[in-house]
Amino acid sequence: MIYEERAVPAGLERAVSRLWFLEAPRERRFEKILPLPFVHFIVNLSDPYALYDRDGHATVVSAAFLSGIQTEYLVIESPQLTRHVGVELRPEGLSVLTRVPGAEVARRVQDATAVVPGSERLVAELHGDPSADAALTALSDFLVERAVGWRPDDVVQHALESLHEEPERLIGDLARAAGVSHRTLISRFRGVTGLTPKEYAQVDRFHRFLGAAIASAAVDGTASGSAGAPDWTALAGASGYYDQPHVIRAFRRFCGWTPTEYHRRIAEFGPDAAYFVPLDEIPVSPQARS
Repeated sequence: MIYEERAVPAGLERAVSRLWFLEAPRERRFEKILPLPFVHFIVNLSDPYALYDRDGHATVVSAAFLSGIQTEYLVIESPQLTRHVGVELRPEGLSVLTRVPGAEVARRVQDATAVVPGSERLVAELHGDPSADAALTALSDFLVERAVGWRPDDVVQHALESLHEEPERLIGDLARAAGVSHRTLISRFRGVTGLTPKEYAQVDRFHRFLGAAIASAAVDGTASGSAGAPDWTALAGASGYYDQPHVIRAFRRFCGWTPTEYHRRIAEFGPDAAYFVPLDEIPVSPQARS
């Protein structure tokens, strides 16, 4: 396995969280990708592969794709060898790549050539099995070129920061703090991220809850399955969930498992699988079965 990260280009720290290159053989035939509060632009340097939504409907991922913030899990049928170079954008950073409204990107994974100008040129530049360093340099240069004149929406950025600290903060409070109307805040927030403030806060809170659970397991020595599951009730309180039933509902919504089922899988595969969980088969939702 090869995994490398590149420092975020100067001036893009408010838009980009990380640039990365990955080369790894598949661990299982499938992989469940849990919702993340980020946008991803990825150039696929491996073979095309299938991506499935929660109902089992498939699309094919080929050369380059843009994945907006997801509110449900996705499943990929991994190629024998995965080779990706990609950028993880903060929610307010989507407009670095595209002028397409956030609502047309969120909850979707789509061919980047349709929505990201210049992506075909980047794909052509990366054709021919480039090294990790060469691929990251090409992607970094592409981002710098695309970001000329970029500015974040300060109202939306302030709301994102506030929701990260207080997921249950009322939209009216956010709007008053930003000096705009309730309707204006929601409109601008959806235009940038594709989600309402409430939807984004729910995804972000669950993502951070999983991070806290994995960190707790590592401290307690449970990541290898050598002890019991994390103290879900204590973690719930620390993460802003009301109680354990609230946590269970969030787990079923965002990853399709109970906390116990999730812990069992992470105990098997380790903390690196926290958000990208190996699977032997495609899970099918109850709605798809009926």
